[in-house]
Amino acid sequence: MDLISDSLVIGLTEHAPLVLAAMGFALLYRLTGLINVAYSETITLGAYLGMWINTTYDLNFYTILLPAGLLAGLVSVATYFAIFRPAKHRNVGALEMIIISFGLSIVLRHGLQFIFGYPVRFYDVPPPHTIFVLGVGVSSFRLLALGSVLILALLLFWFIQKTTFGLQIRALASDEDLAQVSGIRPLVVTVMIWFLAGVAGGLAGAFYGVGSSVAPLLGWRQFLFILLVVLVGGTKNIGGVIIAGIATGVALTAMTLQFGQVLYAQLALITAFVIILKLRGRRMADTEKV
Repeated sequence: MDLISDSLVIGLTEHAPLVLAAMGFALLYRLTGLINVAYSETITLGAYLGMWINTTYDLNFYTILLPAGLLAGLVSVATYFAIFRPAKHRNVGALEMIIISFGLSIVLRHGLQFIFGYPVRFYDVPPPHTIFVLGVGVSSFRLLALGSVLILALLLFWFIQKTTFGLQIRALASDEDLAQVSGIRPLVVTVMIWFLAGVAGGLAGAFYGVGSSVAPLLGWRQFLFILLVVLVGGTKNIGGVIIAGIATGVALTAMTLQFGQVLYAQLALITAFVIILKLRGRRMADTEKV
């Protein structure tokens, strides 16, 4: 029971930003089918922007979330117009697009290092109070961050699933030609998807950064699990991504507490992801044969 309660509390409070980041990546993946490696730098960018605004203007952490998220969204749209849209018009293949995104990731990472420097940076936040939840001591800041992430994730879920614009996003992702015939403007909807994905990634980066520290590889360290959460949770259902993200955070915490080493926990979880994806692929192949 101690392991279960510790895993739930610590997993939810420490890994809640994973859900937000995975939802943003799922939007891009569902629309383009592209494994956009540069999305990891969107997360890092959000962390750096939030830290810079927080320390430069002495603003409360929750005050800087809006500008950090909006700026990350604008940078995401800029990369679409500068890199990915021209590549799509030239009919660049899927593998080449992944290579392009990997190169963009390297450029953005070194650009952030050039602007903000190489040392690890920290947010300027007041010392938190400790609150006990299910017998586990958690900082008040992490609980507030968890609540904020959950609210933002649910708002994004509601926007995609319940609004007219969300319907257009889902229609464009399902069939671009049919969506265009139906009167949907692909460019407008595509820009909105890239913007929302950037906002989600930037906000996730801010929460990751304030929870520990800000470093050039912050987003890259999270990218593999973001990708696996999206692949396992399903790209057609944002709700599945949310569930997979929560389960991943809790499972990773449980295995870390059990093994005593986060590396062993990560390897075990990655192995589990690979097995799930392989079984799913085999089941889909059997269904197609029938």
